[in-house]
Amino acid sequence: MYSRLNEIASEVGSPFYIVHPELFRENLRNFSKAFKELYPKFILSYSFKTNYTPFLLEIVKEEGLYAEVVSEIEYNLAELIGFRGEHIVLNGPIKDEPLLQHVANNGSIVNLDSSYEVANILKLKQQFPEKDFSVGLRINMELNTRNGASAIQGGLTESRFGFTEEVLQEIVPELKAANIKINAVHGHVSTTNHSVDNYKIIAERLVQICEKFQLNDVQYVDLGGSFFGAAPKEVDVSKRPTYHDYAQAVCDIFLNNAWFDQHKPYIVIEPGAAVVTNVFELATKVYQHKNVNGKHFVSVDASIYQVRPSGKTNYPYVEYSENEPQEQIVADVVGSTCMEVDKVAEQIKLTHYQKGDFLVFKASGAYRINLTPFFINPRCAMVSLTEDGYKVIRKRQDAKHLLDMLR
Repeated sequence: MYSRLNEIASEVGSPFYIVHPELFRENLRNFSKAFKELYPKFILSYSFKTNYTPFLLEIVKEEGLYAEVVSEIEYNLAELIGFRGEHIVLNGPIKDEPLLQHVANNGSIVNLDSSYEVANILKLKQQFPEKDFSVGLRINMELNTRNGASAIQGGLTESRFGFTEEVLQEIVPELKAANIKINAVHGHVSTTNHSVDNYKIIAERLVQICEKFQLNDVQYVDLGGSFFGAAPKEVDVSKRPTYHDYAQAVCDIFLNNAWFDQHKPYIVIEPGAAVVTNVFELATKVYQHKNVNGKHFVSVDASIYQVRPSGKTNYPYVEYSENEPQEQIVADVVGSTCMEVDKVAEQIKLTHYQKGDFLVFKASGAYRINLTPFFINPRCAMVSLTEDGYKVIRKRQDAKHLLDMLR
């Protein structure tokens, strides 16, 4: 494998991503299958913000799945890739009038998040009274774990997203009075634990809202994302939820609810990391080993942004070398930027740390590509491995790309 990595690096530069498109397709199909076996009216809408590498989006479209987007540029990207309007779900906290009008004309699913968006829709309805408008509503959620702690991302006790029940009491009558259909309810919450129990709470809350406010035009009950899944084989998943666990828990709630049984809406999920995390690996080349006051540093040409942008968790890695193993050290793997905090991994065991050795970090598919800035170094190449070699999916970007961005 070392010689193969070295050959690729010689052509496309280092670091570079190794992409496994067959894993992505398999993950999408398995997640869809888990739900459809229990309830056929199911939609998987892939989260663009997690990784919008074009070849991934093409696979989503080929599989007949939906695009979940959270901004105007992502919506435009979905259109350029070829997603039909009705196969796009628009979320996110910022939606101006022109975007809402464009989305409405395309027949996309749009989940409103704030009162100003409701005001924009009501204004559009006044301007175009003959047009049928349909909107979804994102519902504010509280997620408390069994020990009473909040499961919301970052340990937050309140989510800033969605409508509280108090606000729903105001806006639902306004929308109904304007003859604007409420065709979806949305319950996405980013969580810290990805627990199945979170989705039981979300499912129960969504149908409770539909019952209380008589939202009988709802066609889509959308659970959002933040699922666990797509872990590399080096990660122990024996105690983590499977796709089937999520599907079973959610369908147990929905299929035993009278409102859901009567109206039979689509179940929608919006996975990102749960289907793409194990699809990318990052290969980075070792440049030097330093011992500073008894502490080991191994410098590589990748950066923290490409491996662990949160800077909190070490990710699985494999060493590749043409050299014999050296004495094992415990080292911080540090990146190629000029920041002291650029730590690709902290206090990991290494036996290959000579110049030219490779480290391959697993689980690089979620957020790394979208969050890596054009900072000091270019965005790196992507390749997929083939039986007789490799295929370049994206070339390494260069100074011209940077100039084009800055002009």
